Amino acid sequence: MKPFSWRPNPLLRQELPWLVAEVVLLVVLANANAPELWFWLVVLLVVLAYRVERFLSGGSGH
Repeated sequence: MKPFSWRPNPLLRQELPWLVAEVVLLVVLANANAPELWFWLVVLLVVLAYRVERFLSGGSGH
């Protein structure tokens, strides 16, 4: 019997850093005070816009 060997999906490996970054930005947004809030909101929107544009263009990210 072969031992179980889990290998992450290449798509998951590619997307995981982005997902972690988005979660971190959401946590920062939840704890930001008023002056910082707009900056971090814009950062999150730029990251999301980049990901949507990359998804719609069908690029592989390389």
